[in-house]
Amino acid sequence: MHLASTSLLAMMNPVDYSPAEPGKGALLLDPQPATHTTSRLRTFRRRILSGTALCFLLGLVFWCHPLTVGRPNELAQGSVGIAVDPRLEAYQNPENAKYCADWSPAVEARDNVSVTFELPTEADLLFFLSRGPVSGGIDLVRSTSSSTGPVEVNVTATYHDIGDLRRTKVCRMGAADEHGLLIWAEPRHPHGHPTQNVQFTIIVALPIGVQSYKDLTTDLARFAHTTMDFFDWWSPVSFEVIRLRTSDAAIHSGLMGRALFIQTSNADVQGNFAGYELGVQTSNAPIQVAAIMFGENVGSESRVQLKTSNGAIDVDMVLLSGYANNTLRAVVQTSAAPITINRRLANKDPIEPAINSSFFLDASTSLGAASVQLYPEYEGTYDLQTSSAPAEVWEGTKTEDPLGKGRHRTVNKTLDGEHAQGSMFWSRDGEPPEGVRRGAVKIITSKSPIVLFW
Repeated sequence: MHLASTSLLAMMNPVDYSPAEPGKGALLLDPQPATHTTSRLRTFRRRILSGTALCFLLGLVFWCHPLTVGRPNELAQGSVGIAVDPRLEAYQNPENAKYCADWSPAVEARDNVSVTFELPTEADLLFFLSRGPVSGGIDLVRSTSSSTGPVEVNVTATYHDIGDLRRTKVCRMGAADEHGLLIWAEPRHPHGHPTQNVQFTIIVALPIGVQSYKDLTTDLARFAHTTMDFFDWWSPVSFEVIRLRTSDAAIHSGLMGRALFIQTSNADVQGNFAGYELGVQTSNAPIQVAAIMFGENVGSESRVQLKTSNGAIDVDMVLLSGYANNTLRAVVQTSAAPITINRRLANKDPIEPAINSSFFLDASTSLGAASVQLYPEYEGTYDLQTSSAPAEVWEGTKTEDPLGKGRHRTVNKTLDGEHAQGSMFWSRDGEPPEGVRRGAVKIITSKSPIVLFW
């Protein structure tokens, strides 16, 4: 799925009876599209690309120079509604629309109808929301016909009865620099049949020549979310803040942004996510992601939060930075299912961490095994707690000082069957240096084993 666009004014195509090519009938654009001269994300993208030679040698990006602006604090505020965007409150009702699709040409003999919209690429916020008994899917893709804009949006409605269609609206919403669509339907009669719902397919085509966007938000209950893999080291598409929110539908994405908040329920989340802050929340379903986190500057902190229930969590997690003394802080929580945390990406060899980086992990489940892989360079404490099963620490064979200072690896263990704790650090004399306080790993489960290894 993709969102983007360059025209400040967007006009919708007339209704057609089959899926239409995006953009027909829209206002002409200026021959010179608006430039993002102050775009911090463009700077971010350039810095990513400047490191691709090193990325090629490593098989992955190892070094990334990020931006220096503040980040949202959704994760600090708690996990409830991590992808909620309060700016959408102004766009809940079609009465406030710029205009809505005209379904009047639709006929009984047809079962689908399409309409297209255009949205400006330079918008502060691109958004898609639904209200009422509608469902479907949204797909973000790269446009093959537009190099610089606008963002082309094609909406196809599939219906069983023309009356159902006419109880829905697809409306162009927005104000100031916020632009998006509202898909709206009248409430269904309490005794109405679920098949009376209209299914909508939204295809959002981002122009291939634009690689930096500001915020993207969806609030689409019962809409599956898919995207192309925009996390492409050679030609990345990046956002400031991404919020994808649905329910009872899966989210499968590959996205890069300063902050990413992904939320659904009763469905799985999969994808590759890159940025400074990542939050993923679902329930009764698994999470399987790669979290590629960047260091923003010397001493900066990046955050990952993954939460579900009754579903396994499998995450490849890495901190990449050209800066020293960065921190990666992660919370991983589920229940009645296993947790697996690796430091490998795409089945490649383990990735080296940022220099002198710190790692703090709080991982918990119940009735599920936990397996956590640390960097050999890790310094800090660990605390493994389970019941009716072993808690084990497996030492790796790598003993070289990562800083090349001739230090030795010291691992302290206290093992008591269901409980293992201790510390590990690098020093010359075996005494705990400052580094022993550099990190902390806590893993809790019940009636299942825990393995910590490096």
